[in-house]
Amino acid sequence: MYNLTEDEKDVLQELMNIAYGNATAVVAEMLDAFATLSIPNIAVIPVNELLEQFKHLKSQSYFFSTQAFSGEFSGESAFFIDATSAKNLAKHLEIESDEDLDDAILELTNILTSTLTTRLAQEMQTQVSFSLPSISHVPLAEISDVETFKNYSQVIVIDTQLIFEDQKINGEIFILTKGESIQWLKRKLNQILDQLF
Repeated sequence: MYNLTEDEKDVLQELMNIAYGNATAVVAEMLDAFATLSIPNIAVIPVNELLEQFKHLKSQSYFFSTQAFSGEFSGESAFFIDATSAKNLAKHLEIESDEDLDDAILELTNILTSTLTTRLAQEMQTQVSFSLPSISHVPLAEISDVETFKNYSQVIVIDTQLIFEDQKINGEIFILTKGESIQWLKRKLNQILDQLF
Protein backbone atom coordinates (compact mmCIF):
# COMPACT_ATOMS: atom_id res chain seq x y z
CA MET A 1 0.00 0.00 0.00
CA TYR A 2 1.47 3.35 -1.07
CA ASN A 3 0.61 6.66 0.50
CA LEU A 4 1.53 10.24 -0.28
CA THR A 5 2.91 12.42 2.51
CA GLU A 6 1.35 15.85 3.09
CA ASP A 7 4.39 17.50 1.41
CA GLU A 8 4.09 15.21 -1.63
CA LYS A 9 0.37 15.99 -1.88
CA ASP A 10 1.07 19.74 -1.68
CA VAL A 11 3.56 19.57 -4.55
CA LEU A 12 1.20 17.43 -6.63
CA GLN A 13 -1.62 19.88 -5.88
CA GLU A 14 0.53 22.75 -7.20
CA LEU A 15 1.42 20.84 -10.37
CA MET A 16 -2.23 19.91 -10.87
CA ASN A 17 -3.33 23.53 -10.49
CA ILE A 18 -0.99 24.54 -13.32
CA ALA A 19 -2.14 21.64 -15.51
CA TYR A 20 -5.83 22.24 -14.77
CA GLY A 21 -5.55 25.97 -15.53
CA ASN A 22 -4.09 25.07 -18.90
CA ALA A 23 -6.76 22.43 -19.66
CA THR A 24 -9.64 24.70 -18.60
CA ALA A 25 -8.52 27.42 -21.00
CA VAL A 26 -8.34 24.96 -23.90
CA VAL A 27 -11.80 23.47 -23.20
CA ALA A 28 -13.40 26.88 -22.62
CA GLU A 29 -12.10 27.92 -26.04
CA MET A 30 -13.45 24.71 -27.64
CA LEU A 31 -16.94 25.28 -26.19
CA ASP A 32 -16.77 29.08 -26.41
CA ALA A 33 -17.95 29.27 -22.79
CA PHE A 34 -16.54 30.25 -19.41
CA ALA A 35 -15.40 27.25 -17.37
CA THR A 36 -14.05 26.71 -13.87
CA LEU A 37 -12.30 23.72 -12.36
CA SER A 38 -12.58 22.99 -8.67
CA ILE A 39 -9.41 22.59 -6.58
CA PRO A 40 -8.29 18.99 -7.13
CA ASN A 41 -8.86 16.49 -4.38
CA ILE A 42 -5.94 14.04 -4.20
CA ALA A 43 -6.01 10.65 -2.46
CA VAL A 44 -4.39 7.22 -2.70
CA ILE A 45 -7.14 4.69 -2.04
CA PRO A 46 -8.20 1.11 -2.82
CA VAL A 47 -10.46 0.91 -5.88
CA ASN A 48 -13.36 -0.53 -3.88
CA GLU A 49 -13.32 2.66 -1.77
CA LEU A 50 -13.54 4.77 -4.94
CA LEU A 51 -16.48 2.67 -6.14
CA GLU A 52 -18.17 3.24 -2.77
CA GLN A 53 -17.80 6.98 -3.32
CA PHE A 54 -19.51 6.70 -6.70
CA LYS A 55 -22.60 5.28 -5.01
CA HIS A 56 -23.23 8.70 -3.49
CA LEU A 57 -23.43 10.41 -6.88
CA LYS A 58 -26.74 12.15 -7.43
CA SER A 59 -27.52 11.17 -11.00
CA GLN A 60 -28.54 7.65 -11.93
CA SER A 61 -26.97 7.56 -15.38
CA TYR A 62 -23.59 8.70 -16.66
CA PHE A 63 -21.57 9.06 -19.80
CA PHE A 64 -18.22 7.64 -18.82
CA SER A 65 -15.24 8.12 -21.09
CA THR A 66 -11.69 6.96 -20.49
CA GLN A 67 -8.32 7.50 -22.09
CA ALA A 68 -5.21 5.51 -21.20
CA PHE A 69 -1.78 7.17 -21.14
CA SER A 70 1.62 5.52 -20.99
CA GLY A 71 5.21 6.43 -20.25
CA GLU A 72 7.19 6.65 -16.98
CA PHE A 73 3.94 8.00 -15.57
CA SER A 74 1.09 5.82 -16.84
CA GLY A 75 -2.55 5.18 -16.05
CA GLU A 76 -5.96 6.22 -17.22
CA SER A 77 -7.98 9.42 -17.21
CA ALA A 78 -11.70 9.03 -16.63
CA PHE A 79 -14.31 11.69 -17.31
CA PHE A 80 -17.85 11.46 -15.95
CA ILE A 81 -20.67 13.61 -17.22
CA ASP A 82 -24.22 13.00 -16.04
CA ALA A 83 -27.17 12.68 -18.45
CA THR A 84 -28.52 16.18 -17.65
CA SER A 85 -25.16 17.85 -18.28
CA ALA A 86 -24.78 15.84 -21.49
CA LYS A 87 -28.17 17.10 -22.64
CA ASN A 88 -27.12 20.68 -21.85
CA LEU A 89 -23.86 20.14 -23.75
CA ALA A 90 -25.88 18.97 -26.76
CA LYS A 91 -28.05 22.07 -26.51
CA HIS A 92 -25.03 24.37 -26.22
CA LEU A 93 -23.35 22.79 -29.25
CA GLU A 94 -26.68 22.48 -31.14
CA ILE A 95 -26.27 18.72 -31.45
CA GLU A 96 -29.30 16.65 -32.33
CA SER A 97 -28.29 12.99 -32.64
CA ASP A 98 -27.04 10.71 -29.84
CA GLU A 99 -24.12 9.65 -32.01
CA ASP A 100 -22.99 13.26 -32.45
CA LEU A 101 -23.29 13.76 -28.70
CA ASP A 102 -21.03 10.73 -28.07
CA ASP A 103 -18.52 12.24 -30.52
CA ALA A 104 -18.67 15.61 -28.75
CA ILE A 105 -18.09 14.02 -25.32
CA LEU A 106 -15.18 11.97 -26.73
CA GLU A 107 -13.70 15.12 -28.26
CA LEU A 108 -14.12 16.95 -24.94
CA THR A 109 -12.50 14.01 -23.09
CA ASN A 110 -9.66 13.84 -25.58
CA ILE A 111 -8.87 17.55 -25.31
CA LEU A 112 -9.39 17.77 -21.57
CA THR A 113 -7.52 14.67 -20.44
CA SER A 114 -4.69 14.87 -22.97
CA THR A 115 -4.04 18.58 -22.28
CA LEU A 116 -4.20 17.93 -18.56
CA THR A 117 -1.98 14.85 -18.49
CA THR A 118 0.52 16.25 -21.01
CA ARG A 119 0.93 19.42 -18.96
CA LEU A 120 1.24 17.47 -15.73
CA ALA A 121 3.90 15.26 -17.34
CA GLN A 122 5.77 18.36 -18.61
CA GLU A 123 5.81 19.77 -15.07
CA MET A 124 7.41 16.49 -13.95
CA GLN A 125 9.85 16.53 -16.90
CA THR A 126 8.57 13.43 -18.61
CA GLN A 127 6.39 12.58 -21.60
CA VAL A 128 3.27 10.48 -22.06
CA SER A 129 1.52 9.02 -25.09
CA PHE A 130 -2.21 8.37 -25.39
CA SER A 131 -4.54 5.70 -26.68
CA LEU A 132 -7.84 6.70 -28.29
CA PRO A 133 -10.56 7.57 -25.78
CA SER A 134 -13.58 5.29 -25.45
CA ILE A 135 -17.06 6.01 -24.14
CA SER A 136 -19.80 4.02 -22.45
CA HIS A 137 -23.19 4.81 -20.92
CA VAL A 138 -23.19 3.49 -17.40
CA PRO A 139 -26.09 3.10 -14.98
CA LEU A 140 -24.70 3.92 -11.55
CA ALA A 141 -25.67 0.49 -10.19
CA GLU A 142 -23.26 -1.14 -12.68
CA ILE A 143 -20.28 1.16 -12.19
CA SER A 144 -18.18 -1.56 -10.53
CA ASP A 145 -18.49 -3.68 -13.70
CA VAL A 146 -16.65 -1.09 -15.80
CA GLU A 147 -13.49 -2.73 -17.18
CA THR A 148 -11.30 0.26 -16.24
CA PHE A 149 -11.80 -0.32 -12.52
CA LYS A 150 -11.01 -4.02 -12.78
CA ASN A 151 -7.49 -3.12 -13.91
CA TYR A 152 -6.65 -1.34 -10.67
CA SER A 153 -6.47 -2.52 -7.07
CA GLN A 154 -5.19 0.71 -5.56
CA VAL A 155 -5.27 4.07 -7.29
CA ILE A 156 -4.09 7.58 -6.84
CA VAL A 157 -7.21 9.58 -7.50
CA ILE A 158 -6.92 13.17 -8.63
CA ASP A 159 -10.48 14.32 -8.72
CA THR A 160 -11.82 17.67 -9.91
CA GLN A 161 -15.06 19.10 -11.22
CA LEU A 162 -15.32 20.91 -14.54
CA ILE A 163 -18.14 23.44 -14.31
CA PHE A 164 -19.76 25.53 -17.02
CA GLU A 165 -22.15 27.43 -14.79
CA ASP A 166 -24.15 29.31 -17.44
CA GLN A 167 -24.61 26.19 -19.56
CA LYS A 168 -25.27 23.96 -16.52
CA ILE A 169 -22.64 21.46 -17.65
CA ASN A 170 -20.82 19.69 -14.87
CA GLY A 171 -18.27 16.89 -15.35
CA GLU A 172 -15.84 15.12 -13.07
CA ILE A 173 -12.31 14.05 -13.97
CA PHE A 174 -10.27 11.28 -12.33
CA ILE A 175 -6.67 10.36 -13.07
CA LEU A 176 -6.15 6.73 -12.10
CA THR A 177 -2.72 5.21 -11.73
CA LYS A 178 -1.19 2.38 -9.71
CA GLY A 179 1.85 0.48 -8.37
CA GLU A 180 5.00 1.43 -10.26
CA SER A 181 3.56 4.75 -11.43
CA ILE A 182 2.73 5.76 -7.87
CA GLN A 183 6.31 4.88 -6.85
CA TRP A 184 7.68 6.88 -9.80
CA LEU A 185 5.42 9.81 -8.89
CA LYS A 186 6.60 9.76 -5.26
CA ARG A 187 10.25 9.82 -6.38
CA LYS A 188 9.58 12.70 -8.78
CA LEU A 189 7.65 14.73 -6.17
CA ASN A 190 10.52 14.27 -3.71
CA GLN A 191 13.06 15.47 -6.30
CA ILE A 192 10.95 18.61 -6.75
CA LEU A 193 10.73 19.03 -2.97
CA ASP A 194 14.54 18.71 -2.67
CA GLN A 195 14.97 21.48 -5.25
CA LEU A 196 12.64 23.74 -3.28
CA PHE A 197 14.59 23.46 -0.01
